[in-house]
Amino acid sequence: GQGIQLPLPPLLVGTVAILWSAYRLGPEGLLFAYAMTAAVAVAWRVLDSRDGAFRDCVAAVFAATYLPFLAGFVMLILAHPDGAHRLILFIFLPVASDTGGFFIGSLLGRHPMLPAVSPKKSWEGFAGSFGLTLIVALLLAGPLTEASIPVAILLAVAVTVAATLGDFAESLIKRDLAVKDMGSVLPGHGGLLDRLDSLLFTAPVLYVLMGLFVPGGF
Repeated sequence: GQGIQLPLPPLLVGTVAILWSAYRLGPEGLLFAYAMTAAVAVAWRVLDSRDGAFRDCVAAVFAATYLPFLAGFVMLILAHPDGAHRLILFIFLPVASDTGGFFIGSLLGRHPMLPAVSPKKSWEGFAGSFGLTLIVALLLAGPLTEASIPVAILLAVAVTVAATLGDFAESLIKRDLAVKDMGSVLPGHGGLLDRLDSLLFTAPVLYVLMGLFVPGGF
């Protein structure tokens, strides 16, 4: 890497605090715990006399945002009275998006979406992502959450777009090796972001949309 030194103790403690606060205290708890984690991580690093404090502080805030803060929305979904059903939908829709995009993109992909960022992402794959996500949404959203067909379609569109943006964001992160080394936060899981980017990016989107349009609200 390029010598980034993350303040791991406050980040690891903060991750637990963020997830617990989101589940027990709701959106306000999530935001407060996230803000405190970022502030303590920055202070921890600033108090260290080594060079590169600004770079490390930016990396620390990014680490607190990309993993625990976005994952906090998963806890918000789970904390809902109908959280188990909503969580199933949250898992299956991004998986459908990734699966449809992978197979259709591999078989038929000819037209790259943003070749400078992610050469393998094609418009054909995007169509495959949406197609399979739509099928899964129409099959599961109603039985699991009593969502109407228009809402199921909305969820499919939103998840496909959010998951694709998550893929692009993760590709951009990879281009900066210093930030890619965030994977060292969890040793042995260098490909963690590869597997989580779609889920992380869709979590806040699905939390908001299900809260607004699915019976039972927030």
